[in-house]
Amino acid sequence: MNVKSRVLPVLSIALLGTILTGQAGATVINFDNLSDGTILTNQYAGVTFSSSGGDSIIITHQNLVGPFGGPPYNGSVPNLICTGSVALPVGTVTIDCTHDLIIDFSSPVNNLTFDAFGNQTPAPGTFALADVFLNFSPIAAALNVPLRVSHITHCAAPTLDCDPDPQDFSAFPGITELIIHNNTDTAGTAYDNLSFTSLAAPNPEPSTLFLMGFVGFAWAGRRFLTRKSR
Repeated sequence: MNVKSRVLPVLSIALLGTILTGQAGATVINFDNLSDGTILTNQYAGVTFSSSGGDSIIITHQNLVGPFGGPPYNGSVPNLICTGSVALPVGTVTIDCTHDLIIDFSSPVNNLTFDAFGNQTPAPGTFALADVFLNFSPIAAALNVPLRVSHITHCAAPTLDCDPDPQDFSAFPGITELIIHNNTDTAGTAYDNLSFTSLAAPNPEPSTLFLMGFVGFAWAGRRFLTRKSR
């Protein structure tokens, strides 16, 4: 085999490896496309939201200012999510923001972050705890990770400090479930701006499929010429 025929398979394999590796870009869910009072379950691809003890995760317009909205939290307008209950068959929604928030992912994710709103716990106090599960293991990789308040003042007159308390779980690779529990904040906690990077292989674009086909033809052509020259 000459040098040229040796170089071609090496380049082909390297190119194919470049095409097939990598991860999807960051996904950000701000819940703003859903209606106030919607029960949140699996409306977003690859993510399921639930609670415990008969509660649900409910969309709430607490970012709106006015008689039908809460404080002007500095999240993405208009929606946040909170825990709550729905009385059936009447359908009356009650928001409490104090029960468990369970987030399940259909494939492992990295760089998980989100914002917490409405906490009255003094900084840097803990307002809730989180259990982290990785790669579909039934055993938590970390238990009772503290969720902390980061800003000093709170969203109440006269300060109206309605900034978020950001929560960062990027130290945990391959998260498949997050359970937020034991909320002790006197006002409860709302959440917004869930962000993560999926480890699921993205669907190839047409240009990528073309390159993969080109690599295959090049490899097949090299093998044909090699056999012919023998």
